[in-house]
Amino acid sequence: MNARKEHVVILPYYCQEEVDRYLLTAAWMRENCRRPLNCIFLLAASPKCPPNDTLFQAYSELGRCQSFQCPTQVFGYPGGATAMFWDALDYIAENFDGGGFALWFESDMAFVKPDWLARLDAEWSSHSTKPLVMGCYVPPVFKFRPFRKRKLLLEPHINGGACYSLDFARRMPRAAREGVFDMSIYQYGPSVGLVCKTDQIAFSTVGSARRDVLSSQRTVLHGFLQDKDAFIRRCVSPVTERELRHRSWIPWIERWENMKRQVRVLFVRRGQRAMFENMLLAKSRLESK
Repeated sequence: MNARKEHVVILPYYCQEEVDRYLLTAAWMRENCRRPLNCIFLLAASPKCPPNDTLFQAYSELGRCQSFQCPTQVFGYPGGATAMFWDALDYIAENFDGGGFALWFESDMAFVKPDWLARLDAEWSSHSTKPLVMGCYVPPVFKFRPFRKRKLLLEPHINGGACYSLDFARRMPRAAREGVFDMSIYQYGPSVGLVCKTDQIAFSTVGSARRDVLSSQRTVLHGFLQDKDAFIRRCVSPVTERELRHRSWIPWIERWENMKRQVRVLFVRRGQRAMFENMLLAKSRLESK
């Protein structure tokens, strides 16, 4: 066993577009974060994608860096992403040890605080029992239909872009590997370890990204079902003086956006858009309690 005490940040990629987004994130960290970062960047390439030297060089300037070729020959979504997740977590369980976490950091995710690692570490370490996973909780998502029984659109789970214990793969039962990984593991997580909700890792949108960058609660943003390139560019843009002057307006803007979303769900009834809008409403109701 190759004992390490640092946290691990996993960057899974399968195409050049994902590499380019990770390079934007690396440039932001070079500009904003104290170096070297006390973590290891595990660059997890798809079986179809050769390790990228430019990506390795960029993250080597930030801290320790290691390339890894995912071996499982499964492709497409969600099967390919799920296979890469378990390949990476299996590798970490075999080669890393200690009380740290492995952050599954997808290319549509962004760090928005210079001390992101210290913030996540502090919350992870605050639990008296070693967590199994810590991430953004997605409550049950329903579609409300006038004069009809509401329909379940999404089961509760922790979103996959989360922090996992370094021995996560060993602690989870084999049955948890069936299906999309974040949905499957949540069924078993509470029985084998502490599953922790955090407000530091949160969904965001192209429209709300700048407000979320300014939020004291947000450390990592996930642009789920967004234009990925536009979302990352919004997140890594420097905070302006105008944004700082107008940050007191944010609660009012959020209420207005929430009211508009409540109207939209009456007309958007099918597909991913309906699920997404209802999910954001469910998250908003949960966080307001």
